[in-house]
Amino acid sequence: MYKVLKAKNKTIAIVIILLLLSIIGVITKLNKDKDYIDKLINQYNPQGATAVIIENGVITNVRNYGYANIERKVVVTDETQFKIASISKTITAYAIMKLVDEGKLDLDVPINTYLTKWHLPETEFDESKLTLRTLMSHTSGVTGSDECGYKKPLPTIEQALKNRDVKLKREPGETFEYSEFVGFGICQLIIEEVTNSSFEEYMERNIFKPLDMKNTSYKNENSNGKFATPYAGIGKPIEITPIVMNGGGGVSTTAVDLSKFVVELMNYYNNGNKEMFKPQKNTQSIGGIYALGIIPRKLKNGKTVYEHNGTFTGWNAQIAFEPVSRNGMVILTNSDKSYHLTYGLMEKWGERVIGEKVIDTQMKQIVKVVFNTIVILAMILLSLVAVLVIKIKKGTIILSEKRKTRYIKSGIIVFSLAILYYGFMYTDLPCKLLFNVNDYYLFTFFPLNFKWVNIILILTGAFIIFRSRYSKNKF
Repeated sequence: MYKVLKAKNKTIAIVIILLLLSIIGVITKLNKDKDYIDKLINQYNPQGATAVIIENGVITNVRNYGYANIERKVVVTDETQFKIASISKTITAYAIMKLVDEGKLDLDVPINTYLTKWHLPETEFDESKLTLRTLMSHTSGVTGSDECGYKKPLPTIEQALKNRDVKLKREPGETFEYSEFVGFGICQLIIEEVTNSSFEEYMERNIFKPLDMKNTSYKNENSNGKFATPYAGIGKPIEITPIVMNGGGGVSTTAVDLSKFVVELMNYYNNGNKEMFKPQKNTQSIGGIYALGIIPRKLKNGKTVYEHNGTFTGWNAQIAFEPVSRNGMVILTNSDKSYHLTYGLMEKWGERVIGEKVIDTQMKQIVKVVFNTIVILAMILLSLVAVLVIKIKKGTIILSEKRKTRYIKSGIIVFSLAILYYGFMYTDLPCKLLFNVNDYYLFTFFPLNFKWVNIILILTGAFIIFRSRYSKNKF
């Protein structure tokens, strides 16, 4: 009897252990599937961020990180609003396409068909070729606008286009050149003209409200207390830049609201007009091929992911979705340090969910350039060390009698170069001088592996100081 009970207890114990191992395995797998988001956030350490995962057309995972305002210790919540910069173009393009579906707009007629409040100045280029299609595919050939320097009261969209001296600089439809604000700013004015309503009111009434995007608007100020504070560089709080060409970059929203729009885009792809999602002529560039307000990424596994990034001083955002499976992701941040985080999350999400990394080709080039720079700098440093070792062994150089003086001189040179390097990479002075923009720091545009450039440069500086202790052997 004792042996039987002992055998039963042993069997029960084994079953319990197996069950526990199975549960642990399931939990580990679930954590592994989700932890890629946490790991990326920890790597980049943004001031604040919120990420959403969409599965089969349903928002299934909302994660908030860090602070909407560090100084006041206001944490990011589901209702924290962020500027999404150029993702606003995707929303404007969707609004244009709905008006096309209603027969109120045509993608391929001259824009002057719709414009009465403003017209392009005459140039040698054919204005009749300028259409909604060329505007939304960034092949319009119009001049640009940085959307900085506005003073209250803000001008109307037609006044802004006139004040910025927007005009054709090349033949429309022939060359891709990303238009930060003007292209979709003109689309904004066209929506106003054909709907006899302000752009902002039309979007609220016809896009945001039907999609239950309650926390979405074109506001430029923190009047409701829900706005995140944008942080430039390592952590400099800055003012929210007012936007007039809202069609190109003015949307303020939450990650949950933006996810509702992404779900609607997938529905529109599956049930509506697919013209918005088709690659357009003459749009091949380092960033890939452009459609109408959205970027299609054709993967090797046969699937196509549609995505768009948004970047403005203190703000970084990304959307991506695969409409057939109805899976998607959204990330919004109030941190310049997140420039590569948003692309990184899209890449990892693609690998985990879609079965292949979704890579922005332009970001891939930046990572490649930085990697090559690291290799070259490392080879130069190793070569210098090798040459020094050989010379010491051969006796062609010896310890200098004036080591102290040489240390001081080389130290001053290295320290001066370090200050210049820091000023160039880690202050906003270069962007002020070169591009006339404030609060942009060059280091924020480089990926995480850029730290190895700094490490090698520090080692090189140390080597230069160490090398100064030796001088030529005159005998």
